[in-house]
Amino acid sequence: MDASTDQTRDTVILCGPAMDLAASTYGGGAGGYVRNVSLLLEHFSRGDVRMTLSPYSTRRFTRWWWLVLPARLVRDLWVFARNIRGGGVVHLMMTYGVAIYREFGMSLIAKAYGRPLILDIRGGAFLLWLESAGGLHRAMAHYVMRNASVVLGQGKGMVDSLRSTYGDKVHHFPNFVRPRDLPATVRPRCTSDELAVIFVGYCYEGKGVFELVDGCARAARGGIGIHLTLVGAESAEFKEYLDTRAPVSGLQIERRGQLGFDAVQSLLAASDVFCFPTHHGGEGHPNALNEAMAQGLVIVTTAHGFIPELLDDTSAYFVEIGSRIHLAETLAHIHTHRDEARAKADNARSTLRERYTESIVLGRLREDYRRALRPSKG
Repeated sequence: MDASTDQTRDTVILCGPAMDLAASTYGGGAGGYVRNVSLLLEHFSRGDVRMTLSPYSTRRFTRWWWLVLPARLVRDLWVFARNIRGGGVVHLMMTYGVAIYREFGMSLIAKAYGRPLILDIRGGAFLLWLESAGGLHRAMAHYVMRNASVVLGQGKGMVDSLRSTYGDKVHHFPNFVRPRDLPATVRPRCTSDELAVIFVGYCYEGKGVFELVDGCARAARGGIGIHLTLVGAESAEFKEYLDTRAPVSGLQIERRGQLGFDAVQSLLAASDVFCFPTHHGGEGHPNALNEAMAQGLVIVTTAHGFIPELLDDTSAYFVEIGSRIHLAETLAHIHTHRDEARAKADNARSTLRERYTESIVLGRLREDYRRALRPSKG
């Protein structure tokens, strides 16, 4: 076997969103997917397992998206079929929904080429989607999972559910942080009279941003100085709400829009509280939450999606979904119980270091790759 064949055998073809998408910035709706692609490619650029990207297209938010869907499907499958000839294993980032046609086609192609498929189910809505999907879509999804060598799920609840059908080939694969993105030390939080609160994500109703602003306003009316920083694109409804709302004494709102990674890290480092009152239907394991934990922020969030798997009452403040009053009360409690808040922030940071670092998460994934690439040695 020559050197080129050895290289091909040890190469993983990552099928994910293109790296040059505008959505790669935070708060664009797909930035987490693009961020995960970049982290995987960086990590597996060295060692005994190498990775290359076979990009697929993503939906643009336009009324005409369904007209271009067939052309996108054909193009994505053509690119995939061409690229996987140069690899030994396929890692497919699965987004389901209307993408199930693409994912079913890629599963067929991988099987035809004899390439083991590692199926990476992204986000937190897969089980809900699978339950409500039509018969054809469910059949395609189960075909893809049945023929995958490994099925990766972001949440432990999802993993436990899928293991009941597909056994031990279903593994937990959470988001993670790189060592260089985990500061050696962080400054104490909540040391000034004003609370610096930050939200990072797409600013629309499902992320709880309306109640976030109203909750901060209530806290400000109660005598607490609040500086609220919003990072992310704004829906038309939220933009109109912010543009027309009356100012509240004691509340400053800074709207930063979509930002890159380094700018977001700087804003997190300068903040006290990461507030994430989401009830988004597809909430999974947010990268921004990991990064807030890494920076030692006090976490205020809802017990929604996979978030309760990451944090508990010793490491975060949980607020009721949709409750502006509870959010305001929680900010007031943090303001008057600062030692307690700092202790929770320290616990959250320790949890991240113990469970969600690159070496831990991708060390397990490397073993999955090795077994798929060289099954006789697994």
